[in-house]
Formats: sequence, structure tokens, C-alpha cells
Amino acid sequence: MLLPTVILLLLLPPLSCLIFQHAAQRYAYAEAARDLKALQQKVLPLMEASFERGPNRNAQDQASAFLRSVSPLVKKICGSANILIFESRMRLVYPRDEQEREALLPLSEACTQYILSAGSDLDGDAVQVETADGNAWLIDFYEMPGKSMRVKYLITYSPISEIGVWVREAAILVLLISSFFALLALAALWLTASSITRPLRRLCRESERIGDGGFDEITPSFSLQELEELRLAMNRIAGKLRRSEEIQRDFFQNVSHDLRTPLMSIGGYAQGIERGLFRNSSEAAHTILEESERLTELVNSLLSLSKLESGQNAPTLGPVRLASPLEDCLDRVNGLALEKQVEFALQPFDHNLYVIGEYELICKVLENLLTNAIRYAKRTVTVSVSAGEGRITVAVSDDGEGIAKSDLSRIFDRCYKGKNGDFGIGLAIARSAAQHMGGELCAANLPANGAVFTLTLDRA
Repeated sequence: MLLPTVILLLLLPPLSCLIFQHAAQRYAYAEAARDLKALQQKVLPLMEASFERGPNRNAQDQASAFLRSVSPLVKKICGSANILIFESRMRLVYPRDEQEREALLPLSEACTQYILSAGSDLDGDAVQVETADGNAWLIDFYEMPGKSMRVKYLITYSPISEIGVWVREAAILVLLISSFFALLALAALWLTASSITRPLRRLCRESERIGDGGFDEITPSFSLQELEELRLAMNRIAGKLRRSEEIQRDFFQNVSHDLRTPLMSIGGYAQGIERGLFRNSSEAAHTILEESERLTELVNSLLSLSKLESGQNAPTLGPVRLASPLEDCLDRVNGLALEKQVEFALQPFDHNLYVIGEYELICKVLENLLTNAIRYAKRTVTVSVSAGEGRITVAVSDDGEGIAKSDLSRIFDRCYKGKNGDFGIGLAIARSAAQHMGGELCAANLPANGAVFTLTLDRA
């Protein structure tokens, strides 16, 4: 992006010089033409008046009267335009001063040649003539009225070679000025680019550091707002990556612990049976069976979580009557509730409510919420359904001690176990399943006692 800007700045001085030169020449030539026109507006009426026909006026008297009148008139008119007057034999009769005539000799010769070549075709249109000395002139030719031999041709002229010199000098000045400002702009651009590229290179190095596992915050802050916003965004990313790495580390530690404990128990009891250390091996076999079931449950939970988070077998979402999976899940966990001596309180709701979801995923979420509530409830687990505009909410609450404040922010993390927790996988699976259906799952403490988990899904 900088290269086109630099090229444009380098081209700006010559382009501005050419544009100025062209515009100034047009303006200067227009000024010369206006001076010529102003002179003609004064001289031509005088010429017509001086040579008008009258009973007592002859051609010589008319010519003398015109020559006497034209000189003071020309001196009063401002501008660069002036006049030449030739007699019939092409001798210059005006200006009358010999030195002026000498200075205008190249012009008078050029005018004589033009008149002789044009003949009678002098239409009064301005023409550009270049004299032998290299000067250029803007000239109008007029043939005098009447038959006076003393004054035959009137020529109005304005020098334009001086204009060209002025334009060239001014163009050079414009070139120098524009070049100076272009250099200033390039210097400012370089300083500005350096003030941006240096922090960007630093942020690139910091991003490589973050990619290599260094999640420390990037300091200090930047004065440029955009770079500061980028720094803060990278710090937020680093914080999330740090948190993700911590969760992953805790996950592997917890999973390895949860796997090692039943495996050690199974191995120990199996060795005892093999060596005949147990009089009644059925108790050891029962323990091995329980630990195997525990391992199976953990592995199945890990597989379910892995499939959900990896996006494998993406669910086909559609309208689901909420009452069906809810009643099904209540039947599944009823035996656990009876064992824990916990009662269900299902609040009345409209059984014809439909949500956007997938039957098994809804069951997975509700079953995890219900078993979790049964584990911590003292006597009652309450289930309520409420319908809002476009959303349906299922709330599962218990009358237990509630969720500790330290656990509340991490309760959905993988393998994070709160007080009396099992594997720390169930709630992570529940939230992931809810998110795959476009819903939300959140946890909070009730004002009195107990906790409440709220599942929110789109209404079908």
C-alpha cells in the first residue's frame, strides 16, 4: 500500500508543474487577448469616427486627425497591448518615435510579410506571429476605411513571449515548491509508517511467542488507538489460550486420576483372586464389576463429549415436543431418586410446546441436570417449564446447599468436580449438547437454598 503512495508523491511535482504551466499559459494568453480587445474597443471606434465621410474633409486631413488622436488614447489604456500603423507603401508611421520604431523593426517586418501574403484577406481575427528575434506576438490586422495613402493598415498587438518566460519561471518555482512539499510528505509518510510498522513487527513477534505457549500479557500500551485495540485483543486471546491450556491440563490430570483409581482397584482384586487371598471371591468379583461399570461410564462420557466438541455426527435439528424427552428422562432417573429418597415436583405446563432440537440431545441435557440435582438435593427436585416469545426454558432446581461461589464460574468446565462431584464430565456434555442445538445452559443459586440449572431452547 505504501509503494503506490510513494510513487504518487514522486509524480506529484512534475504533474503539478505541467498542470500549472498549461493552466497559466491559457490564462496568460487569455489576458493578452483581453488587453488586445480592450485596446480595440477604444481605437476602432476612433478609427471609424476619424475616417467617416464628410463634405469638407479629405483623406489627408482624416489621417492627420486620427494620428493626433490615437497617441494619447493608447497611453491612457492600461495593459500590454499597443498599435502599429502602416501607410499604403508599408512604411511604419506609428509610433512616431524613431527609437520605438527601431525596437519594433522585427515586428513591423513580420507584419509587412503577413499583410503582403494575406492580401485583402484581413478579417480582424487575432493571429500568433513569431518574429526573427524569437519573440512571439498576438496580433490583429485591420485595413483603414477611406482612401488615405498616409494611413492604410492598423495593427493591434500584444507580446506573448514575455508571458511564456513568466510561465516557465513560475512553473519552475511551482516544481521546486511542490517537490519540497512532496519530500516533506514522504518524510512524514516514512515517520508515520515507521511508527506503525515497528509496533506491528513487535506484535508479530508477540504473536509468535503466544503461539509457542507464552501467554504473558503484551506491555506497554500503544499510543495509536488501532494498535492498542489490537494489543488488547491479543491479550484477550492469550488469556483464553492460557485458560484453555489450564483446562486441558486439569482435564488430563483428572481423567488420568479417574482412570487410574478403578484400574488399580480392578488390578488389585484380580491379583487377590489369582493368588487365592479371598475366601469368598464373589465379593472381589463384585467390586471388579462395579469398577468396570465406573470405567465404562467414564469412557462413554468422554466419547460423548469428544463427539460433541469435534462436530462428528452433527445432529439433525427439528421440532421436538418437549413433554416427551422430559417425561422419558424423569422415568430414567426415578430409580436413582427413590434410592436417594428424593421426590420430583413437576410444575404444570403446556404439553404441546415444541422446541427446535434433537430428541437424544435434549434427553442427554435433561438427564445430566436431573441426576446432578438428585445428587445434591435434600428432599425435592423441582422441574418447571416456561414459554416466552420465541424461547422455551426448562429449569431444574434442588433444595440442597447450592453451588459454592468458587465453583460457579467453572462448573461447566471439563473434569471440574465440585463438592461431592463424580467425574466432572456430565455438565460439560450438557452445555455442549445445548449449544449444538442453538440453546443455552446456565447455573445459579436460588435466593433461599439450592441451585437451579436453566436450559433455554428456541421455540418451534
